[in-house]
Amino acid sequence: MEDQTDDEKCYTVLVILTHLLPPMPGSRCSVKSAISFLLDFVPAGTSIASLCSNPEMSSRTQPQLICIGSLKSTTQQYIIIGRNDRVTIPVDDGLTCDAMDKLFKLYWVCNLAYPPQLSSVFTFFEYIYDLTISTNRRAKVLELLSKLQAAQ
Repeated sequence: MEDQTDDEKCYTVLVILTHLLPPMPGSRCSVKSAISFLLDFVPAGTSIASLCSNPEMSSRTQPQLICIGSLKSTTQQYIIIGRNDRVTIPVDDGLTCDAMDKLFKLYWVCNLAYPPQLSSVFTFFEYIYDLTISTNRRAKVLELLSKLQAAQ
């Protein structure tokens, strides 16, 4: 991982976290596709307006983090998008410092239901932010946390 950018490292950790805390069985979502509910990639040059008006994307969970470009590109842009309300929030400091932080806080502050595909991941974030763990996936998260503490 030494040759990866901070954003690539963060994405790798998010994928690993999604594998360790898989989607709920009723979500009908594979672990492999669950990460796209957290961070989706669109080609460089895609207009933000087209993301809000794309009918294929309207069924996706929202808010959602979108990366315009790729992790390897030096010109990627992150935005948080709420398609139904046609709201976009630009994120300037990359995936690691700003984007995930803002996305989680948006869910928390607005009291939005976490996407079922990622409820365990967001519950883990609640623990990281030292918040009261609110979901029924608490046991799975606490199990992971105890394993992490035992490994230290």
